[in-house]
Amino acid sequence: MREHTETVRPPRALWVTFELGRPLGAPDDPPFQRRVVEAALDLLARTDGPVIVDYPEHVPEVTDFSGWACPINLAPTAVDSLAAEIDRLVPWYDRSRDRLGRTTVGVSGLDMHAAGALLTQALDGALPPAQALKEATDDLRAYYLEAAAAFPDPGSTGMRKEWLWSETKLGQSLLAVQPRLAASTDPQHRILGNLTLIPATERWRLAGNKAPS
Repeated sequence: MREHTETVRPPRALWVTFELGRPLGAPDDPPFQRRVVEAALDLLARTDGPVIVDYPEHVPEVTDFSGWACPINLAPTAVDSLAAEIDRLVPWYDRSRDRLGRTTVGVSGLDMHAAGALLTQALDGALPPAQALKEATDDLRAYYLEAAAAFPDPGSTGMRKEWLWSETKLGQSLLAVQPRLAASTDPQHRILGNLTLIPATERWRLAGNKAPS
């Protein structure tokens, strides 16, 4: 980040406009990358630092950025919790919200830790009111997908949804709470569990179902 460089004030810095995590620019273009390295090495001759020099070339807009960076692995582990996963996504969500200037999170009126706590309660204790739980889980899904859109290699919307349902504690928790809701004596809980909690495209993930061919 340029603002970090300006704060740290190293003796010499070369500022590039390439995607975060891709300091040499376009892949599979050795001449371009060599020019970037040479521009950085040329700064060693400068004695008037601290100085930040803007690299004059830009990556062409037609460049395909797919696959440039390894996706961030947020897959849950045995020691993870939903709360810890929510914490890990904070900087990515903030980056996405700042870039877009908007967010779809907020229908529940809860912060994400409170929304996560409500889902955890539904898993481990008394089921909260169906409408409150629906709004909390809607916010959580939006929070995760908006955060994922800021990853270095975010992929398509479909890839981000696959990540949510197959690799996160949130996805695991939503699938785990569905049977409790479906078996509730409260008709609103049953509607939430059977119709709205799990999208139709993901219901194959429920116990006993098979992946679509």
